[in-house]
This record gives sequence, C-alpha cells and structure tokens, in this order.
Amino acid sequence: MHNIPIALGAVAGLLAFGATAAQASAVTTTYVSPSGSSRGFDASCSTAGYTDINAAIAATSPGGTVVVCRGNYRTQAIVSKPLNLIGRRGAVINAKGQPPLTLGTTKLPGSIGIGVLQANNVRVHGFKVVHAGFDAILVALSSHVSVSRNVLLHNGDVGVDINGSSWSRATRNISKYNAGGGFLIADDIGPTSHNMVAWNVASHNQGGCGVIVAGHSTAGVTDNLVAHNLLTYNGTLKSSGGGAGVVIATEVPGETVAGNTVMGNVIYGNGIAGVTIHAHIPGQHLNGNRIIGNWIGTNNTIGDSIQLATSPTSKKDVAVPDTRTTGILVGSASPIWVQISHNRIHRNHYGVFLEGVGKVVHASLHGNHFRRVAKHVKRRIVS
Repeated sequence: MHNIPIALGAVAGLLAFGATAAQASAVTTTYVSPSGSSRGFDASCSTAGYTDINAAIAATSPGGTVVVCRGNYRTQAIVSKPLNLIGRRGAVINAKGQPPLTLGTTKLPGSIGIGVLQANNVRVHGFKVVHAGFDAILVALSSHVSVSRNVLLHNGDVGVDINGSSWSRATRNISKYNAGGGFLIADDIGPTSHNMVAWNVASHNQGGCGVIVAGHSTAGVTDNLVAHNLLTYNGTLKSSGGGAGVVIATEVPGETVAGNTVMGNVIYGNGIAGVTIHAHIPGQHLNGNRIIGNWIGTNNTIGDSIQLATSPTSKKDVAVPDTRTTGILVGSASPIWVQISHNRIHRNHYGVFLEGVGKVVHASLHGNHFRRVAKHVKRRIVS
C-alpha cells in the first residue's frame, strides 16, 4: 500500500527557468519539441519555440495550452496553474534519475513524471510516462483536474496519485508494471473527496492493487467513485503482501474512508480478493462503501492475511487468513456497514467473505449472481 506521508506547503520556487526570447511574452498556446528553438514561430510542432516542457509551462498564460510534440523528454513536468498539458502521439516523459521534489518540508522518495500541485482546472492528456522513481502522475492539493489517455509504465509507485484533492478524475489511462499499483486515491496531505477513477486499465502492477482507496491520515477519503475499469493480475508478488483489484483500507486510528463506490468494474487474477475492504483496528469509520454491479472472476490467488487487531495499540493479529480464491472480502475490527449488490462472481471458492472481530461486519447483500462458486457467502467471527 502507498504509505508515504507528504506535508505539502507552498510550491513556489520549486523550479527556476532561464529567460529566452521565446519566453519573453506569455501566450495562450506553446509548443515543445526536441527540435524546438527560441527563434521558432511557435505555431506548430514543426515551428516549436521550446525544447523544455517546464519552460513552456512557465511562459503560457493561465487557461492556455502546452502542446508537447513527439519525442523523448527526460524531465519531470510541474503544473501549478490552470492549464492544458497535451501530449501528441509519441510524447514520452522519462523521469529516471530526476531529483526528487521537496514539497513543503518533505522530500518525495523519488522523481515524478508529471505533477499538478495546488492548481485547479488542469488537464493532462496523451503522455507516456515511464521510470519515475515515485508516481508517474501526482495530483496534489488540487481540484477539477482531468488526467486522461496516458500510458503509465514501470514507475516506482503508482500510475496516478490523487492526493488531498477533490472533484478530479482519471479516465481512460493504462497503468501497468508499476511497483506500487495502478491508481491511488488518498489523503496524505488533506481531505480527498468526489474524485473518479473510471474506464482505465490497471494490470500487472505486481507490488500493489489496481485501484487503492486508502486512508493515510485522519483527513478522510470520502465519496469517490471507481467505475468501469479493467483490473487484472495486480498484487501477485507475495513478498509485497498482495494486492486487490480495488482495495478500500486504512491502518490509521480514527480514520474515515467512507461513502465510496466501486461499480461496474471487470476484476480478475489479482493477488487478494477482487474488491477488498480492510479496517485493521477498532475506532475506524469505513461505513457506507458500496460494491455494486461488478464482474469478478478468480481472485485471491496468493491469499490474504487480513491482519485485524483488537485495539489500536495491539500488535497481535487476531484474524484468520483467507487462503481460498475469493471474489469480495470485508475484514474489519471496527463496526462497519457495506452494500454488496448485483455483482456477478465467477470461479471462486468464496463469493463474499465477511470477517470481523466480534459481530462488527454488517453487509447488505442482494441481487448478487454466483457461478462456479463453492460457498456464496462466508461469515467468520474472531475474537
């Protein structure tokens, strides 16, 4: 699970650029190309005025557009104002070896490919982002950000990280072979709500989940939507603890991860259950999450240790692991209510597995369809 705390303060001064003739006056549209020149007319890829993405961003008026033409760019691009950052076919950002950013007082554990930092009304579209030491695309303390049709491969953590942000969406991206998972919605740096991760592919992210909805502080992760994604073969690396197609979870005392919806996804081949909810310790609020209308094949291929505790300070795992293939799992040490309805669950030993420390798991189960499932609903109480 992504668990790097970030204290994000002012981001002014992160990057400094030398002035060029092409930067002398801000315009509504700029072009970036490996063959660009400050003497370029800057009206197309063939006349691009910039070779550096960040220099073009700095020169473009708020609400304008930076067009990044075909080519390989060894950089990490930072957007901190309303802007359209558009990659043309063949635009590749390779962040390998870039210095980690310092955000506020905290240094990130590695480079990022594209960062949207404290900005509203930003669009990031059409890039291939590879070899970032941390996230391929980070949306931090921002709102109304659209991240669409990007290909995110071989990055050090997740493909898209929406953190401390609201009313943003990641749609129609492909996120594969990333070390920490496909997509993350989390609250390391502030409340995170009303975001959408939809119509994406997250596959073969061996060290993490396809989509992670996670509480990492006490700011709260609420009312987010995970819908119509293809989530396959994630979290299959046993040494990492495994990963789900979608996980809703927290290990933080007093945390809230509530009112989130997982709907209409196709999920199979993941290391733990296709949709997994983990409330690891008492006193957490994970009520009102909904798992609706998903197509779920064989999951929990490596088994789930679950790891529930009887008190916030307990070091002892009181849960009994789930070692059989499972479609949906809810494991909770806190009182929890969840809706699980109209899912089609195929080829698992357990369709729905509910485990709680005492009688704390309350699930509304209706309209689910099971095919080649040995036990439709398994309930287990541990103490």
